[in-house]
Amino acid sequence: MKRRLRLTAMASVVIAGLALSACSTTAADDAGSGSSAAPAERGPVKKILFDYPFTALPVYGAIVNIVEARAAEKGVEVTFTNDEMDLQKQVSQLTSNLTSDVDAVVSFPVDPASLESVAQQYRDGGKYWVTYGGDMTNQDATLQFSFYQSGVDLGKDAAEWALKNVGPNAKVIVLSETERQIGQERTQGLLDGLKAAGPDLQIVGEQQAVTPDDGLSVTTTLLAQHPDANVVVSAVGDAAQGAYQALVASGRPETDTKTYVGGLDPNLFLLQKMKEGGFFRAATYFSLKDLVDNVIDIPISLGEGKTDASVDLPVTVVTADDPNLSSYITELGG
Repeated sequence: MKRRLRLTAMASVVIAGLALSACSTTAADDAGSGSSAAPAERGPVKKILFDYPFTALPVYGAIVNIVEARAAEKGVEVTFTNDEMDLQKQVSQLTSNLTSDVDAVVSFPVDPASLESVAQQYRDGGKYWVTYGGDMTNQDATLQFSFYQSGVDLGKDAAEWALKNVGPNAKVIVLSETERQIGQERTQGLLDGLKAAGPDLQIVGEQQAVTPDDGLSVTTTLLAQHPDANVVVSAVGDAAQGAYQALVASGRPETDTKTYVGGLDPNLFLLQKMKEGGFFRAATYFSLKDLVDNVIDIPISLGEGKTDASVDLPVTVVTADDPNLSSYITELGG
């Protein structure tokens, strides 16, 4: 049966709650109800601080370009932190900007609990706080992209492919991410999707991996223990790149018909490999521009008085026969 592109359903376009185990709620529903209520009067947003700490990820350059272009289009100014994937640097740089002239901050927290007091101070100081990729108590809105459901969809696709192309004895490696809400929900979704579609498939390894180097190292180690592993699914697309490279380095032909690598939020390398006929076979994807434009649009909406500014984007499962594959590659700079 031809695998098809599936559109992930959203519970709600705005202020949607996605669950680690399909039962939690989104803190954006209660934004402003934290330990410190936001100031009653805040004005229009003219300057935005974008705090994206994962600067080492391949996608970072594309994100910055989109943010800058959208800011210019909307007539606002945007500045950036440079946290280098370090929590202490993130806290320090956010703290140093508390007294700056920014009107809003959009932050992807390395550790949300560690930023609650900083977020409270921003809001007490008359600035808006938007959480990127998760929920916090002290926030005015959140920007998410179907975390749990996207994991479920990729897990199901991987299991269906394994059963069709390898059989029930297929062996699966899961590259997880459990330190942040986005990764926790995605990882749980992957596991639930695998179990739902292939309950008898054997998961031979599950380890944390975020960057391409992480994925390469972890997959290399797991392949030494399980050289006949057929499927690798990753909660972070960049880690899937490392898994792909590890499999090739181990001697696996890129055209191998019994190997599957899939990842959430694929990068340019992975989509190019998909188009070339490699064994990167599926990814959950959304328009990067549609996502990142919201880094500018949500704060502006808050400044205009919108109270339901949160966004939870739907995602699709993309495979090699997707008619939009070339345009996705172009969007990522290919």
